[in-house]
Amino acid sequence: MTEIKNRLDIVELIGSYIKLQKAGRNFKALCPFHSEKTASFMVSPERQTWHCFGCGLGGDIFSFVEKIEGVEFGDALRVLANRAGVVLKKQDPALNTKRKRLYEICELAAQFFQKQLEATKAGQAAGEYLKKERGLKPETIKIWRLGWAPDGWNNLVDFLAKRGYRSQEILDAGLVIIRDKFENQNPEVATDAKFKALNSNSVCYDRFRSRIMFPIFDIQGQVVGFAGRIFGKEDPNVGKYINTPQTQLYDKSRLLYGLNFGKLDIRQQNSCILVEGNLDVIMSHQAGVKNAVASSGTALTAEHLKIIKRYSDNLIFAFDADLAGNTATKRSIDLALENDFDIKVARIDQKDPADLIKQNPADWEKAIKAAVSVMDFYFASAFENKKNIGVSDKKNIAKILLPVIKKIANQIEQAHWIGELAKKLKIDEKILYEEMRKIKNSLPSAQSKTLETGKKEKTRVDELEERMLSLCLNYPEYFKKLPDLSESICFDQNRAKILEEFKAILSESSSKDKHLETLKNKLPAELACQVDLLCFKAEQYPIDESLAQEEIAACIKELKILRIKKEMDQLTFEIQEAHNRKDKASFSKIMEKFKNLSNQLNEIKK
Repeated sequence: MTEIKNRLDIVELIGSYIKLQKAGRNFKALCPFHSEKTASFMVSPERQTWHCFGCGLGGDIFSFVEKIEGVEFGDALRVLANRAGVVLKKQDPALNTKRKRLYEICELAAQFFQKQLEATKAGQAAGEYLKKERGLKPETIKIWRLGWAPDGWNNLVDFLAKRGYRSQEILDAGLVIIRDKFENQNPEVATDAKFKALNSNSVCYDRFRSRIMFPIFDIQGQVVGFAGRIFGKEDPNVGKYINTPQTQLYDKSRLLYGLNFGKLDIRQQNSCILVEGNLDVIMSHQAGVKNAVASSGTALTAEHLKIIKRYSDNLIFAFDADLAGNTATKRSIDLALENDFDIKVARIDQKDPADLIKQNPADWEKAIKAAVSVMDFYFASAFENKKNIGVSDKKNIAKILLPVIKKIANQIEQAHWIGELAKKLKIDEKILYEEMRKIKNSLPSAQSKTLETGKKEKTRVDELEERMLSLCLNYPEYFKKLPDLSESICFDQNRAKILEEFKAILSESSSKDKHLETLKNKLPAELACQVDLLCFKAEQYPIDESLAQEEIAACIKELKILRIKKEMDQLTFEIQEAHNRKDKASFSKIMEKFKNLSNQLNEIKK
């Protein structure tokens, strides 16, 4: 682990997932783990740690990969080891996970399909189809690792079984189907003599047969699933495309096809092109437009959009020409509007982008550059062929456009389009607003979503203690100049422990970096993490260094006042109880304590 950490920089790692901006000594970003408008996610290159002040998550490179990839520690370790070029021992127990076996199965399956495309007659015919009919170059086929699943019931399962993988593991990877279930769901097998002749003891059979295979990659470029297009065996009982079902590795609601290849281009160009099919993505990348992705085997989801937002807020929808009438596409646009994306629509005359690119790649680039804002597109569609607009037309146009305008998360942009609609329809804006208010949202508004962090509300004492400690840790030279603190300042036991250890080691080291490292080594892991968090807090809200001593003193002074007031409040109850008991001795003793605390309070306030 240490070697991996030494080789990898946390800023570079996290920057490959989300957009980071320099913020003093640190970097900041919108948190990828919860919805927010203001950046509260911080990365420290000095400490090689990260923390979000919105949702409270934080840690090192390992915890970040675990969280963002949704994997356990062993898988995060393997991902980072590969990235760092560190060879891990095979017997490392942290890596002996079910997920690791599934990754191995998917990778071997991809290699098997690639070999079949090159070495078999049927595979070569599929390869010629891809090159001549679809316009793919040989290097493109190689880069995207396209393959061929031969027409047989157990080609892949036998290949994997010979390499030591169990039927259940291959089933868990989504590459085979259980026999009984398979027979019930597939009419074609009822008359297939080869299927009937198979060993009755066999349980699983290949899911993909006689198909061109498209490996589906995760963000790291690891194969996690497949999409297969039927070729050479047209059958009305069989779907043209089938995908790997949901597995531990393949979550279609979170995977975007082509993102592993296009993430850097999306960030650099600050825009993401959404297309419908795998071939659309591949052909776009082949044409040099590499910021294109597609949802994998499902409609666009909120999770897809959340992932895209790590790289860009700008979306270009490049779907078929019938965009206005496509319910699924309109739902995707509505969802993107609610999540505050800047959306454009690229109109193409061909059936799909892949056909357009095959005909002339330059036309694809032109279509992307000529993309119009989604509202311009909706307005143009709604007002198309309407020269003399009557009352009925106005009602229908408003019925089309007002629900779309209502989806817009930004109120300034929403107000602009209400104004545009009012001008075109020659209707008062107030009337349009009133009609829009009557419309029920078909999707939960992004603005109404609340973050459930499970964090308790911070008190004034919490804020003061954290600010005081964060300044002490970052400006220890000023903390040394303060009078000796004989009594405990912190109410919270954990923060009191940090302060106690910090005071003890200040005289041992003159180097700020060394004493922080020494402090973390002396503390339990959870408190060491809190030290990093406290350092972040001071850096998140920096002050002029000359004011550090004054602010530390001010925090300590207010904490002392709050502590005395708390003690006085307690004594007030004790005084009342002594009075009720008519215990004059106790009453006088408690009153004396109360008077002394009152004098201390007055002295501090001076």
